[in-house]
Amino acid sequence: MSIVSASTISVLAQDGVNTRQVWQVLDTEPEVLVNVQGLAQQDLSIRGGSYTGSGLSINGLRLKSPYSAHWNAEFPILGNLLSVPTVGTGIDNVSGHLVGTADFSTRPLGDARQVYAGLGTEEHYAGGIYASSENVGGYFDWEKARRIDDSENDMERSSGGAVLRIPTEEWNIDFIAAGQSKDYGAYGYYGLTEDVSHLLDDHLIHAGATRGDTDDAFVRVSGLYRDIRDQTLDDTASTLTNVFSRNFAAAVEGRTLEVQHIALYLRSNLEYERVSGDTAAADRTRGSLLLMPEAHFERFILKAGVNAVFQTAESAVFLPAFGMDWFLSDNGIISLSYTETKQQPDFQTLENNPLLEQQHSKNTELGFKQYLSENSDWKIGAFFRTLENASDWIGGTATDLGRLNISGLDASFSYYPNEHLAFKAYYQWVYKDTAVNDGLYETDYPEHMLNLSAYWNFLDQFTVQFSQTTRLQTENSVRTSDDFGALATLGLHYNPSFAQNVRLSFLVDNLWGSNFQPIPGLKSRPTTVFTGLTVGW
Repeated sequence: MSIVSASTISVLAQDGVNTRQVWQVLDTEPEVLVNVQGLAQQDLSIRGGSYTGSGLSINGLRLKSPYSAHWNAEFPILGNLLSVPTVGTGIDNVSGHLVGTADFSTRPLGDARQVYAGLGTEEHYAGGIYASSENVGGYFDWEKARRIDDSENDMERSSGGAVLRIPTEEWNIDFIAAGQSKDYGAYGYYGLTEDVSHLLDDHLIHAGATRGDTDDAFVRVSGLYRDIRDQTLDDTASTLTNVFSRNFAAAVEGRTLEVQHIALYLRSNLEYERVSGDTAAADRTRGSLLLMPEAHFERFILKAGVNAVFQTAESAVFLPAFGMDWFLSDNGIISLSYTETKQQPDFQTLENNPLLEQQHSKNTELGFKQYLSENSDWKIGAFFRTLENASDWIGGTATDLGRLNISGLDASFSYYPNEHLAFKAYYQWVYKDTAVNDGLYETDYPEHMLNLSAYWNFLDQFTVQFSQTTRLQTENSVRTSDDFGALATLGLHYNPSFAQNVRLSFLVDNLWGSNFQPIPGLKSRPTTVFTGLTVGW
């Protein structure tokens, strides 16, 4: 059955000035919550998890920021050079981040060349150039804004990069090289009360090769190098801190051919992290080896294996992974899984509190998905997560919360009758058994959340995209706004018939003027308007 909902709903991520950055692509994915701090920095949350437990991966290899997990949402590459992400939890996230991972992959690009520019309220300017052929793409992108939230906070960002794909008869080989520089005021961010600014330089190189279909028998090899320089400056531009972090990662994975109903999935992963500069120089290594036999029958798929994890300064552990898919009919599936993951805190958290131990997540999931027709589907799921050694930032201190039990339900409905229209709704309920009500991240989460995403192309010239996150946040004494928030974005694009290579864009952010604070205590952004012009040839 052909499923086109994801690529249709997020079509503007592939073509448009409004969704150039990866976080803007994720903001149209209802299963991912993007907590935006101004225009400058974003935290991801999947199924109520903190920014430390949610992140990105590219071609199955997870991206990490060793010093601060706040940069887990950063990916210095243009959004339209990548596929629409798939969100993995449970058995689909054994080698991912602690709670959930949004996985991007490279894709055939097509022949396109365009230059774009735009301006908006709050002295917001943007521009860039993009060009691609079937297997090569590159870009340069620039953005600047004043008063992105607080009157003290400005932002300027530039990025550039390229993707190269080399398809052969048996292998698809991919290369990515990208970098960005971002300078922004951070008054009120991360609980800071000082007038400070951040300067972030982020560079990434990725290489990978895939043979076969990852849903069948395949082999995939991938590796990456990433370095991040994170500077904090005071209001006189004097450097307060200057931290360098480097990350090397490599993975080999594959699935054997099915023989007598049995296949074997294997994955070997190695990560090296190092920090230096105005922090205690430190490095660590994490390796894992996952062996998971799979039994395929007419109505069942069973998966059961062990993930051996080796980390610096920690004893080796052997973590179970189990999954089952029961095909009730040709269009209905019941899924059950149990997985465990261990992760050391980022160096910034350990710098603040060296006594924190590695976190241990135990995840149980039960779900049902049904394809109602060729153009609609729905699913519902329940999950229970135990997080040992959970932590949160409370009053500027990384605080040990001990054991945290998280229960939740989620459900979604997708409707995509054709390439011109798509709609998706996602509901989530989460409960955490904690009495803490003044944490900024782990203990601050939406108890109820309804995300809507819609796309409509009409009259062959107009495109409307709408997304809204409506949520009732858990009570938090640090938040000075309401606990209820309705943050919406509306985009209108016009392709005039007399100039087919021209596209006019109009975007309204915070459509309803909500004063909700995605991060407790951080002033919310006002309603803003942005207009853009794209010219292709």
